[in-house]
Amino acid sequence: MSSPIKDVLKTLHHNAEVVEQALHGVINSEGTSSNPSITALRQASALRPAGEDGYRLHPRLREYLHDHLQLFPAFQSLAEIGSRISQVNNLWMEVDDIRRSADTETVNTIVDTIQTTVFDIADSVDRNMLFLQTLMSTRYGNVRSLEAKKSQNRFYQQQTNTLADDLTRLSKVCDKVEREASTRGLEDLARFIRRNLLSRILVWQQSMSEMQTHLSKEIYRMREVERNHKLLARMDMLLRQQPGWRGFEADLRGEIPDFLMAASLPAIAAHVEPLDTDTQIFDEMQKQAAALPAKQVEPELQEVKRYTRVIDPPYEQKLSDAAIALERLVQAVQTSPSEMSLMEWRLTDDKAQSVEPHVWLVFAVMGLRGLKLPVSLVNNGARAGERFAHSFGDAIAHPAPAARAQA
Repeated sequence: MSSPIKDVLKTLHHNAEVVEQALHGVINSEGTSSNPSITALRQASALRPAGEDGYRLHPRLREYLHDHLQLFPAFQSLAEIGSRISQVNNLWMEVDDIRRSADTETVNTIVDTIQTTVFDIADSVDRNMLFLQTLMSTRYGNVRSLEAKKSQNRFYQQQTNTLADDLTRLSKVCDKVEREASTRGLEDLARFIRRNLLSRILVWQQSMSEMQTHLSKEIYRMREVERNHKLLARMDMLLRQQPGWRGFEADLRGEIPDFLMAASLPAIAAHVEPLDTDTQIFDEMQKQAAALPAKQVEPELQEVKRYTRVIDPPYEQKLSDAAIALERLVQAVQTSPSEMSLMEWRLTDDKAQSVEPHVWLVFAVMGLRGLKLPVSLVNNGARAGERFAHSFGDAIAHPAPAARAQA
């Protein structure tokens, strides 16, 4: 009888091309029923549906393949170990509290959790070191411009500073746990921490220091390259602005025939481009400007423009149907001896009926409240599964005090 793990791995091996396609995007289900690869991967739970006519790779399998192939983006954050360091410290404090109650089974469980966390910390730091070394070796492999490389170097400089601080904190916490574990009889835990963390922290810190130094040099080198590019661009702009510049002088007698060198060519006049900042040119321009004849300006006859004052007729603003209905409603409320419903009053007024019921209700409530007339909302019943109502279907207008007194 074959093992189910072997069957799954064999299925992934035989359909590796489809798995690679699903890693980069969604696979369309063109002829899904006749495609044995998709059917086999579906049976192995390696593919999951994506929409109505597509399949995507299982998220855990996608995460594993990205982790294995190291398909890191240009600004991938390093693995965080600060929370695990706090977890080791908290678990050790819990061991210290439980040992007083002589609960050996719980102590062993927590010690196993500490060992697992230590393994995770060591693995995360090793992966961070490998990723940073890969980043240093690729240089421009995962960016497209010099500015992106500068941003990437600054980002990982911050990341390495954070990781260096976490390593310093890890050294203090592990040294404390190892020392107290040796004192209290947990020699296995102390030996485990010495072998997996304390013996490697110094190497990690040295590697981190070298990477920080390398990143600082790279950032400085990027600044120098950027400065050289700016100077080169300025030089290119200066040369393009000098049409009379004939280029760099070079001895071409060995490459050009003698009869061409002996031919009489017309004289080339040097192109001189005066600059305003030159003192001699500035003085000469002042002399030339002073020698110019005065410009004859003919006086222009100014016409007297007369304007006729035009007064626009007064504009009479017509009230809308809703405004007329609101005025009628205000009069009705002020003269009413008792409370009145706004929706019922709407049925008695033709102007109010020209407005949608829900629009009229909100408009009337806002108008009455703006005139300091008391209005109370009549909430609808709560919906199924809810405890409170979120809408209202009517409002009650209360009469003015003068109308009450007359009533």
